[in-house]
Amino acid sequence: MARVELQESGVVFDKESHTYQLNGKMLSGITDMIQQQLFPNEYKDIPWHIVEKAGEYGTQVHESIEDFEKNWNHDGTVELQDYISLCKEYCLVHERSEYTVTDGVSFASNIDKVYRVSDNTFDLADIKTYGQLTPEKLQKARWQLSVYAMFFEFVNPKAKVNRLMVIHIRNKQRKDGSTDHIKEIIFVDRIPSDIVKELLIATVEGRQFLNPYDIPPEFSSKEGRIRELILQKDQIEKELGEIKSSLLQTMVLLNITRWATEGGMKIVRKQDSTRSSFDLAAFQKKHPDIDIKPFYKTSRVSGSVTITV
Repeated sequence: MARVELQESGVVFDKESHTYQLNGKMLSGITDMIQQQLFPNEYKDIPWHIVEKAGEYGTQVHESIEDFEKNWNHDGTVELQDYISLCKEYCLVHERSEYTVTDGVSFASNIDKVYRVSDNTFDLADIKTYGQLTPEKLQKARWQLSVYAMFFEFVNPKAKVNRLMVIHIRNKQRKDGSTDHIKEIIFVDRIPSDIVKELLIATVEGRQFLNPYDIPPEFSSKEGRIRELILQKDQIEKELGEIKSSLLQTMVLLNITRWATEGGMKIVRKQDSTRSSFDLAAFQKKHPDIDIKPFYKTSRVSGSVTITV
């Protein structure tokens, strides 16, 4: 397969105002959209000066890493050295930094890091400098990276996204004098593009997106138990099926149709038989002039839940 070179999106990014334009049209960024739609209360109880200070630190780390990858300037910071170490550990081959992608209509954003995996496959990464990467923050990053992945493949139709990852780096002094040192990579699962599209459409139409992953805690907390029960069910059904198969073979061999145990268990063998069914499609094809609607019987089917793991 021919080597895929990344395409330019045509979007003009203004770093000072942090705005995006495509053919003279202003496009919306992804971060604020995800914040408003999915995590509106993330900074609710945090003083804004703390949020701004954290943002400044994050910008410094981003710029330090970008300067190294563009110009090979090493500023001597622990954060940059940790980033280099993680790239070596995970064999990350840098392709682009702050790579601008878009849906070509309403949105655009910059991907922190793009790493080449093969001629046509790439990893996408977002650098975070949080003191604590909470489950909510990790979910936010997952949404962010999933949107990036969809836009990336739109801009580069011949390219495929492989892994999505959060590069979590931090080296800050705490109030007690100790150092808050974090160096890790966390991989996240990609959210299907059809769900991402629903989020974008809802935003464009000015309505609230209904997050399918927003499961109440009383149910999400039972995921482990649900998985355990389904596994047990599958194992039980497999074992029971093997026993029934063995019973059937033995009863056929002995020409037995019924057994009963002292404990009250009854085992009944059904004889081989044939089943007839009405081929509706063939009938309609042969008799297109006959209206069969009056012969349909409608019955109510109760709603149910399907769980897939």
